[in-house]
Amino acid sequence: MKHGSTLAAVTTGLLLAGTTSMMAGSSASAATNMNGGPLPAGTTPINILNLNDFHGRIDTDGKGTLGKNFACTILTQRESLGAANTLTLGAGDLIGASPFTSAIQDDAPTLDFLDAIGMNASSVGNHEFDKGYADLTQRVEQRADFEYVGANVFLKGTQTPALKQYESYTVGGVRVAVIGGVTKDTPNLVAGEGVANLDFIDPVDGVNRVAAQLTDGNPANGEADVIIAEYHEGGPYSSTTGTLADQLAVPVFAHLVNDTSPKVAAILQGHTHQAYVYDVQIPGEASGQTRPVLQTGQYAAAVGKIQLGWDPTAKKVTAYNAANIPAIAPSPACLANPTYQAASKIIDDAIAYAAPIAAQPVGKITKSITRDGADDRKRESALSNLIAQQYVESLNAPGRDLGVDIGVMNPGGVRTDLLYGTDGTVTFAQAATVLPFGNNLKAADYTGAQFKQILEEQWQPAGASRPFLALGISKNVTYTYDPNRAQGDRITGIYIDGKAIDPAGVYTIASSSFLITTTGVAPDNFGTFLKGTNYRDSGLVDQNAFVDWIGANSPVSPPLVQHGVGVLAATVTGGKNESKTFTLRLEGFDLAGASAVANTSATVSLDGVTFANVPITTTRVPAPPSPSRDGVLDASFSLTKQQLLPWTKGNGHRDVPVTLRVTAKETGTTAYVPVTISK
Repeated sequence: MKHGSTLAAVTTGLLLAGTTSMMAGSSASAATNMNGGPLPAGTTPINILNLNDFHGRIDTDGKGTLGKNFACTILTQRESLGAANTLTLGAGDLIGASPFTSAIQDDAPTLDFLDAIGMNASSVGNHEFDKGYADLTQRVEQRADFEYVGANVFLKGTQTPALKQYESYTVGGVRVAVIGGVTKDTPNLVAGEGVANLDFIDPVDGVNRVAAQLTDGNPANGEADVIIAEYHEGGPYSSTTGTLADQLAVPVFAHLVNDTSPKVAAILQGHTHQAYVYDVQIPGEASGQTRPVLQTGQYAAAVGKIQLGWDPTAKKVTAYNAANIPAIAPSPACLANPTYQAASKIIDDAIAYAAPIAAQPVGKITKSITRDGADDRKRESALSNLIAQQYVESLNAPGRDLGVDIGVMNPGGVRTDLLYGTDGTVTFAQAATVLPFGNNLKAADYTGAQFKQILEEQWQPAGASRPFLALGISKNVTYTYDPNRAQGDRITGIYIDGKAIDPAGVYTIASSSFLITTTGVAPDNFGTFLKGTNYRDSGLVDQNAFVDWIGANSPVSPPLVQHGVGVLAATVTGGKNESKTFTLRLEGFDLAGASAVANTSATVSLDGVTFANVPITTTRVPAPPSPSRDGVLDASFSLTKQQLLPWTKGNGHRDVPVTLRVTAKETGTTAYVPVTISK
């Protein structure tokens, strides 16, 4: 039974029935933040418990700790708030990119778990579309007792909603509507074939259109007293890394909070995996009249809690509290609670099903191979580069040789780390969870100029919630960039096997079917991937190929080389017939992550002749401009006229272009740096 219309009080098993007619056309929902204090006397409490970007994290440790902690937190908060006045909601990505325990059963255990803890509704997220629209509507929605809503998804070329746009509940006699909106970039974030028959419009437009409908005084098309917006879209900062002003400087976030209809009483967000709680002034409202904007982070680390105070005389929300509540370990009260016990059993049963499959050893690693923290998007990483190299080797294997020149791994596709553990054994679950999407490995041909454009597209379009998406690159490729240059002109050099790329040459690139696609929708805004030729499918699934490759190449060590190095300055000065002074500023010699090695020095050479040894300092240059860069070379050295004769002799008074090779001692990270010697 779907949890709609009347609120299911799952803790007690009671249903709150009946509705109270309210004045149509409710006014703006700007209110006063009570800062944790009690709601004003006489107001009706409407409580929201929220989660986002759960990604099937019912279990990550074989004990179900994450899921059980989250279940107890939800139930404890619901009990304290009063189940009859509390909705449990989500902002999308509740499934997809899930750990092995859930993924091995296509997230069925996660959906059952969310049903058990009393989910009422959630916006769809982009990951709800991972297996396509048909899977979402015919399998996922059918299994879930809660409602998935999305007001900005339409059947292609029509104004026909592809999903339920909102769900209504009666809470304390007040009609509450929950409207969903998913990022309009969804077609760029999932395999295009699965959403080819859908249009995704601006989520704010979708929410506003439905909010207007629900307050137009016409009962025939639905009415609501209180409106909640659940957006699977958000800001790029957490409360600890950015202020509200920082978030508002990002167009996506500013649009969500400034342009959402004032009829919306609270804005819940997701997608960017950040934790924040803000009071946002609504344009056009009196100073100090705000509404809450909240995102809980990711993976059930916290429960978002909003308390709205509905004034029955003013017929609007006049006060609120908002906070993120960290998940807690199960209390004795939870352990004795039948709802908790049912949710816990679902987790235990899923673990038991997955355990024998998960435990099968497939290979060894010599050291942990990791991403850049928990998000393989902002920085080049060892694991992403390793997968790109695996693509090359898997598609060039005997009997399958596709003539691949370059491997590319899409950012965001690497969903967990390969950790060493006690002896370096990699289990099937560990390897399979790194690449959980089941994409095919494909290849296509691109010119050198197109490959340059692909690297340029790592810097995302203006206003994107993630300004930089770092591609993993196979080990034969190195490139330089200047982060301060204009969009589309930041890549300053590309070398393949030590040779400068030929802009007109043709190179075969291997990646998953997420990037190597012809669907007409730019994956992650990497539009140049749509412009290749000679597309071909290897027949390999990325997950299976990676598992097999780990086994065939064990023990596997983490790559140490950073493929992209920032060149901020490279000049040569000195008069005629004088020694020349070379001044270099290079940033980003060191990879990020647990396996990274900090470089301390580099050699500078010309055509194999080493002229200088220069220091590299362990320094992080933060973004912006993106990406952040670890390991800085800031040095000057001089070469005499005699030393330079092999390159300048016979050139008369002409300037001489040369290319310095700068190679880090510890890792071998290499940057090729063109400079001009004036005579």
